[in-house]
Amino acid sequence: MEITSRFFIIFFLVLTATVVEAKTAREHLDAFYNKIKTMQAGFIQTRFDENGKPLQTSEGIFALQRPGKFRFEYTKPYKQLYVADGGKIWNYDPDLEQVIVKSIDSALGDTPALLLSGKRPLENDFVIQSLKRDKSDLQWLELLPKKKESSFKSVRLGFSDKGLRLMEVVDILGQTTRLQFRNVKVNTRLAPELFSFTAPKGVDVIDGQ
Repeated sequence: MEITSRFFIIFFLVLTATVVEAKTAREHLDAFYNKIKTMQAGFIQTRFDENGKPLQTSEGIFALQRPGKFRFEYTKPYKQLYVADGGKIWNYDPDLEQVIVKSIDSALGDTPALLLSGKRPLENDFVIQSLKRDKSDLQWLELLPKKKESSFKSVRLGFSDKGLRLMEVVDILGQTTRLQFRNVKVNTRLAPELFSFTAPKGVDVIDGQ
């Protein structure tokens, strides 16, 4: 399961386009943590190499219900499904006809996705610092993992007055993944079936604990 290249974005997706009365990037982040319970959205993900050259673009949809439940589905250029029910994460690859299941704690590890749980303050795992505004006049925050052996170097969040507009994650190889969001819905009622998974018949189920 490629947690660092795909799963790391799950937590930060829920920050997208949140309309709050906040003047600073940190206030936007705190407002999410206190107010957002559910979210649905589509996304476009672009990955760049260490020199800024685009490597791959993918699209998908997701649904989130805090704490710890989400459905994250890639639809283009390949299909891939992740479902977390609060205790386990199921990764279904239709092409391989394979499902890998892990506990949510072992699967998320030290990635940004662990913050989905909302069980402890952000400062427990990250150093949070404000960055200068860029040419587009966004307010930026940078989150640096405290663990030296972390699977990523940093997460940068760019906010406008209406919420998060750009997010960039830099991995330990220097590659950057940038996210754009669309059709965001916040704090709506979500069907419980979104966060449960049953392996299709004939599919191999692998215990990845």
